[in-house]
Amino acid sequence: MAKRFLAAAIFVPLIFAVVFFGVYAPVLFDIAVAIICAVSVGEFANAVKSLRIFQLSIPSLLFAASYPILLTYGYAMPACFVYSGIMLSMLVFFHRKITYKELAYTYSMTTIITIALSTIVMIKNMYPDYAAFYFLITLGLPWMADIGAFFAGTFLGRHKLCPEISPKKTVEGAVGGVIFCIGATCLVAWLIFLIGYRDTARVDYLHIGSMAFIGSFLSIVGDLSFSMIKRNFGIKDYGSVLPGHGGFLDRFDSVIFVAPFMFVFVTYFPSIVKV
Repeated sequence: MAKRFLAAAIFVPLIFAVVFFGVYAPVLFDIAVAIICAVSVGEFANAVKSLRIFQLSIPSLLFAASYPILLTYGYAMPACFVYSGIMLSMLVFFHRKITYKELAYTYSMTTIITIALSTIVMIKNMYPDYAAFYFLITLGLPWMADIGAFFAGTFLGRHKLCPEISPKKTVEGAVGGVIFCIGATCLVAWLIFLIGYRDTARVDYLHIGSMAFIGSFLSIVGDLSFSMIKRNFGIKDYGSVLPGHGGFLDRFDSVIFVAPFMFVFVTYFPSIVKV
């Protein structure tokens, strides 16, 4: 528990720093997502033993680190084509060293992780005036669901949710996480707009609450999905860069599911209304 709070005490201020300075330099949002993507892809490659296969890991890390930034400047699709071509070419040129399974693991998860997390940049580009708000909400929503589930499960948990995949998760924890996520997300939205956007826009709390309700369920699915992958490869955590939490991928696995949903949701149900 102490390690969790220590990691949060270091990591959360960094997120708020990106939010604060990103208002003046929006490229910081792109850079932050690029760092998250690159580290997460590196952790996954290490987990599946392909990090030392440089013909696969180097193109994957470069793609993960560049795609979120290229997305803002309109070069995301060419980057996908180049990355796909390089990876398939490596299978041809180094067929005696690289197996199709290694290529499939690395290529598929690199594209899933990178493109899914990069929808945070797509939301920023769609709503540049409210980039800080959506960046914080997209990252914070699954974490708030996780915090609520942790405490509800600790004090009220009786019935296992999915013991074969994650023995510690309980039904009570999941319900508590959903309820806490809805309340906390609405509260955070209210505080952000009270401080930064009070005279220019208002929050549609029906949309925010609905977004938090659905997003909290997707957060659970994302967490369980990546837990299943860890079990398949016989590892406890993807990394150790965040004490008490594991690696970046352990912390952002639920965001991989939530961020694309957020992009689709705010496209059709804007959560901010100009006054």
